[in-house]
Amino acid sequence: MLFWSLLLLFDFKGLSSEEVITPYTDIFVATEKNKVEISCNYTSGDTLQWYRQYLKSAPQLLVMEHMPPTTPGFTLEHDKHAKRVHLKISSAEVTDSALYYCALRPTVIGNLETLYKNHNF
Repeated sequence: MLFWSLLLLFDFKGLSSEEVITPYTDIFVATEKNKVEISCNYTSGDTLQWYRQYLKSAPQLLVMEHMPPTTPGFTLEHDKHAKRVHLKISSAEVTDSALYYCALRPTVIGNLETLYKNHNF
């Protein structure tokens, strides 16, 4: 059985015009039980993270740099020299078919709720 994943990563501008994330690959197809690696490039940033979003659901955090993975089988690898961050799936399953987002973590200390409430996306 084939595992199909449509990876639609959009260019994302962070809180400053210098922070941009772009997909390394727009669409990815994989076979079930195989290892999968998807990547994105960035221009600058502090802590990078990966999210997964199923149809009609909110995005869920998979992995964040400098933190233990929140989802078994998913790891983050950061190539700072190439300014690229990879999401690695140890054994792809049909249930992994989703949208995957690479994101920057804001470099804000304090109340992040206020930051998001007052920021116009």
